[in-house]
Formats: sequence, C-alpha cells, structure tokens
Amino acid sequence: MSVNYKNATAAILSIYFFISSITLIKSSATIMGEPLAEKISLLIKDTTTGVFAGWLSTAILHSSGAFDSIIVALASSGAVPLSIAVAAIIGAEMGTTITPFLVSVVSHIRKRRRLTASFSVTMSHVLYNLFTLLIFYPAELFFKVFTKVAVQGRYIFVKATWLRAIPDLIDVMTPWVGLLLRHIPPWLGLLLGGATLIASLICLERYMTAFFSMPRSWNLIRATFTRPLRAFAAGFLFTVLVPSTTVMVSILVPLADSGVIRADYYILPYILGANIGTVFDVMIAALATGNPVALGIWLVHLTINLVGACIFLPILKPFSALVRRTAETISLSPKRTLFIAVVFHAVPILVLINLFL
Repeated sequence: MSVNYKNATAAILSIYFFISSITLIKSSATIMGEPLAEKISLLIKDTTTGVFAGWLSTAILHSSGAFDSIIVALASSGAVPLSIAVAAIIGAEMGTTITPFLVSVVSHIRKRRRLTASFSVTMSHVLYNLFTLLIFYPAELFFKVFTKVAVQGRYIFVKATWLRAIPDLIDVMTPWVGLLLRHIPPWLGLLLGGATLIASLICLERYMTAFFSMPRSWNLIRATFTRPLRAFAAGFLFTVLVPSTTVMVSILVPLADSGVIRADYYILPYILGANIGTVFDVMIAALATGNPVALGIWLVHLTINLVGACIFLPILKPFSALVRRTAETISLSPKRTLFIAVVFHAVPILVLINLFL
C-alpha cells in the first residue's frame, strides 16, 4: 500500500470521526438540556466574555476549526445562546494567531538573532486578526451586526427542507453513537465527543499536511507567492485540504526563514484565503447537525472572513509596511519578543478573570 493511499484512507477516516463527534456532542448536549445551558451561561455571560472565551479556548486547542465546530454543535442543541455563539466565533479568529507566534518566538530565542522574514509572516497574521477584532467586536457589542446575520441565515436555512435528511443519514452512518449514550452518562459523551473532534482534526491535519511538508512541495508553495490573487487562491485551496489556518500559516514561518518564500505583501492575501478556506470544516459540522441555527452561525464565520478580505485586500502595500515596522520593533531583542508573547497570552486571561470577579 503506497504512502499516499494510506494518507488518503486515514484522512477519510478522520472526516468520518469528525462528523461522528459532532453527532455525539449534539446528542449529549440535548440530553443534558437546561442544566448544561445554565452552567455555560454562568461562564459566558455576554458578548465580551464570549469573544475572549473564544480567543482563549482557540489558543488552548490550537484550532479554530475544532472550537468553532464544538460551538456549532452546542448551539444546535440549545446549550449555547445564538448571540454568545456568535461572539465566541469572533474571538476564535484571534486565538488562531497564538501557535504561529510561538513558533516564531521559539525560533528567535533558539537562533539568538533578529527575526526578519519569518516574523513578518507571524505579524501579518496577528495584526490582521487584531484589526478585524477591533472592527467586528464593537460592531457586535453595540449593534449586534453578526447576530443579525446569524438570525437571517437561520430564517433562510429553515426553508431548506433537505437539511432534515442530513441528520437521519448521519444517524445511519453512526449507529454506535446512540448505543454509546445508552451506556454512559451524557456528560461523559460530551467529553468524549470533544476529545474525538479534536483528535480527528489533528489526524486530518497530520495526514493532509504530509502533502505539503516535503521539499518538492516547496516549489509549489514558492510559485504561489508571485501575485496577490494567486497567493489568495493558494491559501484558500491549501486550507480546504488542510483544515487549519494555524497549520497553514505556521508552515510559512520556516519557509520564509529559509528563503523558500519571500515575506512581502503576498503573505496577507495567502492568510485571507486561508481564513476563508477554514469555513468548510465548520460548514460540515453545521450540516451534520441539520439545524438552521448552526448554519446561521456558520454564515457568521463565512461573513467575517469575506468582509475581512474585502477590507484588507485593497490596502496590501500600506499594511505590509506596517507589518515590517512592527516586526522590526518587536524583534529587536529576544527579551522584548518574549515579553510581547507573554502579554499576548495574558490579555484574554486577565480580561476574563476581571469580568468573572
């Protein structure tokens, strides 16, 4: 059996268990009902706590796809209110920047030299998500813009009668989920579902990343960074295959550091395309629930990334200049870089602690 065939088979199995985990989470949350909703409401009370909980949770999971899929499953069962789910989706985008940032910081401290190209990749990702957070968070906090998008999406998808057939089909494909929940408490099913979802996405990323991690693939990646639209399309297509912005941006760090690609203003279009590419795993999770509410939340995820692309694609050159200056300032010394990394992690934690107290 060839290596490619093994990787393809493993990827298909990963997708199966990903869909199964969504079913297990939704079924467990539905059984738990109001008690679970009450516990979540005590932890995530409003838009602000929702945004920063999404930021922190995604940073811990190292995958916005995993976190967003869990939120979609919980919202479809009624355990998480629509407005809180929307806020968490907004915050999750910021959480995806943590891993690439850490990769660059570790590389800088280990090599004991100023960061250049690799850190420009990281800062492009960080600054883009920071600016979009500063735009989208107030829009949701004061005007509920994205909650309205989710509500309108729910009304649209309610009319799609074919949605009701998807959960029935998935139930046929995953008969073990119902049998399992007859023998274990629903809280354990919730934990197992979350663990299975994370593990399945990690495996999917691992086997699909194998196609991009080999030296012969570097020429393909290098060839994409010649025109902004080509880089945008490449980011989109690569992330559809490897459903993780974190992974696909982290791959660019060593490539830029080694000179395989040039960290210029082509990096941002790649990131914008990658962000849109990640909506497909959340779409699969939403479709697996067969719930219009879940698809409304997925529509928010798609809207955020499309609007972000429309805002930043026209300003690539000034944005790249800002990234370059910021990267040079932060990377003047390993101590300064480490301090910024610590502060970056501490912000959501301190905000949540302050709000809970």
